[in-house]
Amino acid sequence: MYFIFQLEFNSSKTYISDLIHAYSKDVGIELDVFQDSKMITISAKQDDEKLELFLNGLEEILPASLYLGKSKHFFRDEKLFLPTLNEAKLPTNIAPCPTCQKEMFDVSSRRYYYPFTSCNHCGSQHSFLTKYPYTRANSSMKFLVPCKECVDEAKSNSLRLDYPLISCIECGVAIRMLDKETEHLALNKGDFRKLFKVSAYAIAAGKTVLMKTAHGYRKFFNPNKDLDTVKQMAFSSSSSSDGLSKNPYTFSEASKENVELSTLLMASATGFNRHLMLVEQEFNALLSIERPLLRVATKSDEMKNLYGSSALVKYPDDGMTMLLAREVISAGLEYIAYIECDAREEADFLVDFDLPITWQKDTKLFVNQDDKIFISGERIVFPTVVKNVKGMVALAHDLLAVDVEGETIIDSMEKFTGIKGNWVNILDNEGFETGHANEKLIPQFKASMTSVLAEYGKVGEKAIGVHFDGNLNFLYYNGKEIINAVPPIPFESDNLWEKISTLRDGSDRLVGNYKKAYPEIWERLDNLEGDMDIFEVTAITLGLANESFEGISAEALSFLGKGGLQIDTRVKDNRFDNYAFLTSIMSYQLGDVENSYMCYSIYESFGDYIGEIVPQLIEKVNTRTIVLTGETFANQSLYGRIQRTLGQYNPLMSKKFPIGKESAVHGALYL
Repeated sequence: MYFIFQLEFNSSKTYISDLIHAYSKDVGIELDVFQDSKMITISAKQDDEKLELFLNGLEEILPASLYLGKSKHFFRDEKLFLPTLNEAKLPTNIAPCPTCQKEMFDVSSRRYYYPFTSCNHCGSQHSFLTKYPYTRANSSMKFLVPCKECVDEAKSNSLRLDYPLISCIECGVAIRMLDKETEHLALNKGDFRKLFKVSAYAIAAGKTVLMKTAHGYRKFFNPNKDLDTVKQMAFSSSSSSDGLSKNPYTFSEASKENVELSTLLMASATGFNRHLMLVEQEFNALLSIERPLLRVATKSDEMKNLYGSSALVKYPDDGMTMLLAREVISAGLEYIAYIECDAREEADFLVDFDLPITWQKDTKLFVNQDDKIFISGERIVFPTVVKNVKGMVALAHDLLAVDVEGETIIDSMEKFTGIKGNWVNILDNEGFETGHANEKLIPQFKASMTSVLAEYGKVGEKAIGVHFDGNLNFLYYNGKEIINAVPPIPFESDNLWEKISTLRDGSDRLVGNYKKAYPEIWERLDNLEGDMDIFEVTAITLGLANESFEGISAEALSFLGKGGLQIDTRVKDNRFDNYAFLTSIMSYQLGDVENSYMCYSIYESFGDYIGEIVPQLIEKVNTRTIVLTGETFANQSLYGRIQRTLGQYNPLMSKKFPIGKESAVHGALYL
């Protein structure tokens, strides 16, 4: 008789199944671990005397994960044989697992307060990788020689068996803390603990600490200490393409708006329910080993005063922030805040280390009941192995899909050397040419839609697509080619008032009234520069601090009522009219409609419009397959409206890749 234990695991990532298999060796139990794209299955003999010990221990060593779902067990007479994933060894970029965390906080451990503690199944391994294949020689850890204890451990510890990045305080990465006058180097357990303690108490006292983490430089501060101190902080308003700050604020120019644009780092899980309005799924996602970014509604007056109606929230996601958070709690704080920046950012203290690393863009997650959708970003999602039957090389948003030793891996361009392929598909706005004879340029909407079709095994089948990412496109896939069936009317933000005033009779009076009521906004809109999308212009119109889709979504979260206003979409030949949309918003604004109500209504109106056009397209073609792509769908009111208007068709959205631009590199493989 065999005992079968199954865990839902909706991913091709293998760090959980690998951890289970490694732990079974620790216990000394013989079992099989199978994994497909939806399930991890464990099979063991029912009469094995170590089975109970294994199951009890598994509960302690198994981390919470975004991908884990329900579990079940049953018995069968015959041995189970299932196909399993044969994925290449890829570096993880997740938080430390429970076993590694235990070592970090055990004073008797060689890794007490060592922030680079990790094993084969966890940690920020990807940050140290320089190129594939994944070995120590191809990582920045090659500069460090493991001590005898680590060498022996790599032969005996099942969790770190042949682990490429094995290290400890004795042989690993040294960190240092600097202020304007002194430098303190951490070389032993006491030094490491003291460094994080001093950093935490400095933040609690109102100082700023610039810290190099596995995910890049972050500037930490206490947003509650003193608003005058906060106003003196030098934040970077944006980043240039080379990763260095540009247009930095001077001390006198920074304001509370910068606090609202920072990320809230919750040091204590007990503070979540006090300060934030979380559903269970959001709470579980934040504490998962993947540690995504989530935008959630604020709850306490304290938090509303700092961030308004919602905040971008993170739980400590690597060894550096995890150890800092532990000492922040000791300093009496439940949370601090940070901004992502570069090494030149001004701060009172710098915590740094000399080992070179590369970091990925953090991944934002959208949660709606049991649906968890990646919005944008690289970490967690990439690197990953995908199918590639054509020998295709794909490039999009600095991500590359390329064959490495027989497996197609998607990762950042800099991780690959000696790239070869029969065909090359490149995103059309990438600005990169390979000179390959079979090079083809691919638009974003085609690559995004094809990515979802490939994920669900529907390449070659007819489908309707809606791509909503700044612009709204209605697509038709005939099984061979994706056609932009209802393209948006091009939106040009320059000469905006001229276009609005000639839209219809009476529009010129609206422009005049708006200029009198909102002269500062009118002037700002009259002098727009660059290629701005409708959401940026809408956010400026509403006077939001965060002038983007993100800002509108955040404001919509604060509306607690039901039912929105009808924002004018004024369709021309079934095409959305951006100028009529803006005119409608300005009219409501003159009628003193609150911003939160307006933002909520915007997404409801888009949902109604999409729910009206898609069935018309379905009537014209023989398909009920609908694909939704684009970051804009990551909004509670729009998502809910789509479920009501199109739910009967069960529209498809990516579960494995971001619904935003990063999915293009996957979709380009199939075009």
